[in-house]
Amino acid sequence: MIRPGTGRALYHQLADLLRAEITSGRIPPGNLLPYEGRLAQEHGISLPTVRRAMQVLRTEGLVVTERGYGTRVVEQQQRQRIRVPRGARILIRMPTDLERAELGVDPGIVVPVVEIRVGARLRGPYRCDQVELSTA
Repeated sequence: MIRPGTGRALYHQLADLLRAEITSGRIPPGNLLPYEGRLAQEHGISLPTVRRAMQVLRTEGLVVTERGYGTRVVEQQQRQRIRVPRGARILIRMPTDLERAELGVDPGIVVPVVEIRVGARLRGPYRCDQVELSTA
């Protein structure tokens, strides 16, 4: 339920609700989300608020929006597990144009990269949306 006056932006609250539906499997991959007007009406919020929530979910890689078709849930990829040794330095940053091309990050999509430096040795960059870092 979306609650005005809680200190958390309404679009974040809607994104949280939809994310929970997606990650729980109640809205499975391939399914369309309700259209923006319906979400606005159901939750008593404005269309711009719904659109900002959808942008959050697109940025997280949970949904894609196709003009004239709607917003659907995408299949989540298995993440590559990368072991990070003790004493390593981890840097998260935005990719360069060359790295975007090499890693397949489309222009306009916000996907940070992570680099792991162990002494003088550099590992990465890796797309943050495709890796899981582990110390074990």
